[in-house]
Amino acid sequence: MVFAGVLLFLGVFLVSSLSATERLSLEDAVVEALANNQDIQVARGEREISSNNVNIGNAGLLPKIDLVGSMNYQDNEKTSSPGFNEFTTTSVTLQANYTLFDGLGNIYTFRKLKSAGKIGRFQARNTIEGVILEVSEAFYKFANATEQVVVAEEALAISRDRLERARLRAEYGQANTLEVLSASVDVNADSVSWKDAMLDMHNANRALNLLLNRPVDTSLSVKKDVSFDKNLRREEVLQGAKQSFSAYLIARESVKQAEYELGIKRADFFPEVGVQVGYGFSNTETGFDAGTDDLSGDFSAALTLDFNLFNGFQSSINSQNARIELQNKKLLEQKALSELEKQVADTWQEYLNNLDILEFQKKNLETAELNFRRSKELYVLGQLTTTAFREAQLNLIDARKSIASAGYDAKILELRLKRFAGKLVTEEDAVGSDSR
Repeated sequence: MVFAGVLLFLGVFLVSSLSATERLSLEDAVVEALANNQDIQVARGEREISSNNVNIGNAGLLPKIDLVGSMNYQDNEKTSSPGFNEFTTTSVTLQANYTLFDGLGNIYTFRKLKSAGKIGRFQARNTIEGVILEVSEAFYKFANATEQVVVAEEALAISRDRLERARLRAEYGQANTLEVLSASVDVNADSVSWKDAMLDMHNANRALNLLLNRPVDTSLSVKKDVSFDKNLRREEVLQGAKQSFSAYLIARESVKQAEYELGIKRADFFPEVGVQVGYGFSNTETGFDAGTDDLSGDFSAALTLDFNLFNGFQSSINSQNARIELQNKKLLEQKALSELEKQVADTWQEYLNNLDILEFQKKNLETAELNFRRSKELYVLGQLTTTAFREAQLNLIDARKSIASAGYDAKILELRLKRFAGKLVTEEDAVGSDSR
């Protein structure tokens, strides 16, 4: 009895310590991860890079302007005129080149860049959603681990109380040594279970801290209440997935990328027409003299035409390969859609199954608690064997462990469904407050 009192004191101390620690909700954890998680920050940086690349200058739709300067010294020994056998020419020219037509290759290149920018956004969102789901799983794993510690402590308290009773009964000759040994074995077994539960809790604590970019040994306390969204519908989840699920959107946008790449390759069959404009100054002086006192300016303009007649069938081969690649991307899009439909169906069915299991576990817990209370009364009166009492105790402990795990498992499945539906992360969360 004395030991049970000590255990109760330790339990109260543990609860007081946890209450003094900040109680973290899942929403708080998600907000913290969005702000501090390194993978999310990298994903936003890569998204910004892909956005920066969407520029008409990268597609060749802007003129190229160069400033060219030169100084040319020549020594012509064959010149018979004295003083004119060496001279220096100095020139400065501003040149502009612009492609007027290249078979629309630059237009398709810009469209491909815009498509690549979309894929960059989808990839960043996919990464962020994956991290948020990982944070949620770590959060509920830690919550479950703390629940398991509480259950293990309760089991240990029951077993130690039973050991105390067995020893007292043995002192008064109401129990034999075998009953005391059996109770002692159960105490040792429950002590090992409690140690394992504590280890799992500390590991889960560190795992969640790592995802939140906190010092890994920071002590955490989380809000363990779980509620479920009653408005989820399978058809709405699937429809939302087709419009918002990043992995599928990447496959769909890849088809457009392949279409634009085919247009780029076909542009090789057309001539390239360009214009060149320049204005410069030049001056020639005798001897080695880079003089700039008497510069003369001149203007030049040219229209260029470049048409490849034969390049070893490279253009034809590239065009054929681009068509094959387009067909492959279409097939992969169809496969991605089928896989998405299967994933939604599997997750939805598993979600409903876990909700049913949770209800069964609640009923089982009620029965196990009632059975344990009745078994304890009979055991105290000496009308129940230690084996039967231990079985009732284990049934109660298993029921409490199972109901905690079932609730958290169902919640994780619900969050996966929300990810499919595009409701796990908003576009603002994916972009971040510091993005341009």
